[in-house]
Amino acid sequence: MAGKKRVLTVALLALMTLVGATTQAQAVTKTWSSKPYGVTFTSWSQDLQKCLVVTLTGNTEYLWWYKRAGSREKWVEKVRLKAPKMTMVIKGQCGRHGAPKKLSDAELSQRFYDSGCKTSTAVTVSFPFAVGVTPTQQCGRINTAKRSTRYSSDSASYVQSNSGRPATFSKTFGVAPISGRDMVCVRSDAVYTAYVGSRSDSFAKTANVCVKAY
Repeated sequence: MAGKKRVLTVALLALMTLVGATTQAQAVTKTWSSKPYGVTFTSWSQDLQKCLVVTLTGNTEYLWWYKRAGSREKWVEKVRLKAPKMTMVIKGQCGRHGAPKKLSDAELSQRFYDSGCKTSTAVTVSFPFAVGVTPTQQCGRINTAKRSTRYSSDSASYVQSNSGRPATFSKTFGVAPISGRDMVCVRSDAVYTAYVGSRSDSFAKTANVCVKAY
């Protein structure tokens, strides 16, 4: 009987060790990282004889953890935008020597969506951003996080600011310390219209907004 008890005790201890090791192996440390992004679009309006320089800036934050112990590959679970800003500057000609010129009105719209253009990506937003189905430059009609603002005032520059973290994209994907696989990206459309009196001109530009994960 004593022998059976010892065998049972050893088996129980082995099971507890296995469960403990499995639990420890499954425990992961998830970390938020934050890096700035910036992209600039330049458009010449032949009808208005003005150069429109549009810049998107902000921070990309992403939640990540290592795929396995000892590996440098990472899983990324969420990507969110911090303080995404859109700025439009108007000049008489494109280039650094262009003198400032004014518009009578302007409309700015920044839209962010999954860089792989997957409609399954969950998008959550907070005011003043909205989430909705939008025709995009790359992937047809998919879910986007967006904000549009109309400015009715004479100015040589317009700025759309967004405090806090107004948009989050929930999906899981892998990144690795290898060129071409080391980036965390969302895709962005910048849509903008310039008005001078009764005349207007509109543009739409697309870019991947990316930061290096390593």
